[in-house]
Amino acid sequence: MERVIWDCPDFSLSQTLECGQCFRYRKENDNCYTVISGERVVTLEQVGDSIVFYSGEDIPFWKGYFDGNRNYGEIKKRLCKDDPVMAEVVLFAPGIRLLRQEFFETLMSFILSQNNHIPRIRGLIQKLSEEYGTPIDGEFYSFPTPQQLKGVTEETYRRLGCGFRGRYMVDAVEKVLAGEFLPDKMEKLSTSELRQLLMSICGVGQKVADCILLFSFGRYEVFPMDVWINRVFSHVYCGGVKLSAKELQRLAAERFGDDAGFAQQYLFHYGRKMKIGKV
Repeated sequence: MERVIWDCPDFSLSQTLECGQCFRYRKENDNCYTVISGERVVTLEQVGDSIVFYSGEDIPFWKGYFDGNRNYGEIKKRLCKDDPVMAEVVLFAPGIRLLRQEFFETLMSFILSQNNHIPRIRGLIQKLSEEYGTPIDGEFYSFPTPQQLKGVTEETYRRLGCGFRGRYMVDAVEKVLAGEFLPDKMEKLSTSELRQLLMSICGVGQKVADCILLFSFGRYEVFPMDVWINRVFSHVYCGGVKLSAKELQRLAAERFGDDAGFAQQYLFHYGRKMKIGKV
């Protein structure tokens, strides 16, 4: 295909892909990545404020995947207004955008993310895709569909390295195949209703549910929380004082409102790169 150039301010390809919200990409060089979503593959490169598409089809899909129609300049203004802490955090990685990812792959990926680190999560997802997914473009594989994972046992998942998460993955596949999680119906649920539905899957707690709400359903008011983000928030806003989960959620809602999900991703990336809370 011919090169397609997309002018997209407030967007860094590297910051967006490497901030912990997705796992299916390959870094070709400092500014160039190949990204996989479903059965689509695209190679793209950052050139200043523009993104150059070198391969792949359905460019409108990829613009939607990268949340290309949203004005992130306005979001950053709201977050940073009268908040010097967030101004510093946002300035650290101002090109982060929140991706819109397919539900089932996001569900399984964040089940695998529990008590895990990003390189290992990416490796496990690659193994699953090579074992059960569909070959695409010769060297890549789609993430397996629920139908392709039908009948895969906990023991098999464990053999692939998924560990205790195998039991959760079996339950997730069975519930999705049973028709309990239809995206069109899920979109119509309130955020609290959808969270409760997601948490009916074995092993899906509020953190994983909120990641799915944020990265797949665009519920930007949620603030995914775990020990790590608690440490980061308490460090930058509360002088290191440990917060209860309930208190952190209240403070995040009061401070960030409907932009809480964007704030969380900026904070998460900042804290991880700055090694806040690590001993």
